[in-house]
Amino acid sequence: MQNANQSMGISLVEKIRDDILTSRLPPGIKLTAKMLSDLHDCGASPVREALNQLASDGLVVRIDKRGFFVSTISRSEFDDILFNRCFMESEALRLSIAAGGPEWEEQVVVAHFRLHGLPRDLEGPEGSSINPAWEAAHKRFHMALLSACGSQILLAGCDKLHELNNRYRYVSRRSPGRRRQIEDEHTQLRDLCLSRQTDAAVSMLVQHYQSTGNAIFAEDPIRSGTDETAENRPPRAKKEAVG
Repeated sequence: MQNANQSMGISLVEKIRDDILTSRLPPGIKLTAKMLSDLHDCGASPVREALNQLASDGLVVRIDKRGFFVSTISRSEFDDILFNRCFMESEALRLSIAAGGPEWEEQVVVAHFRLHGLPRDLEGPEGSSINPAWEAAHKRFHMALLSACGSQILLAGCDKLHELNNRYRYVSRRSPGRRRQIEDEHTQLRDLCLSRQTDAAVSMLVQHYQSTGNAIFAEDPIRSGTDETAENRPPRAKKEAVG
């Protein structure tokens, strides 16, 4: 029974994490045990445990006497994510290009082929929505480029930064405005890596990520990413993260 409860708790944490990263639970929204219990058909106790875990990860904040809220987003946080992502992935890509053999090349080619065989959005009666299959293939392609770097610790760091960055991408895609066409960028990245043009590939990767940031904050230099109301807006001066 204990193992089953532990497994359910881990699953719930991942479900709520996914809700936050994909902006189904937008930045700034108040999170109540009832809301999440109804959403995921579970009890209040595992919800509270999951929220404390997500607070330690920085995706949720607990405010004294107010409850839990999804962490807001900001230009400064995004810039921090972007700096570290470019720094770590640039090194990982250099190592991967230097060490990668035929198996790595095949992995990159296959990941790129599968990515570009999928639609980025799904059309439905209420308009377009994010295609989870494309998002998963997108991550597999980027991680395939780095996969031969030889360091699991480095790959784990790149993986985490990819997920944090995705939260910003999802927020931007739910907002009106021009959508980027990134297929050509992915193809250029593939070709530069496979032809072992290391400096050009790293430069292209950094430009690819910086373009995402420019698109996210094109309209407003600092965005909260949500329409906060007086009722659910967290008073930032009293914010306390749960350790």
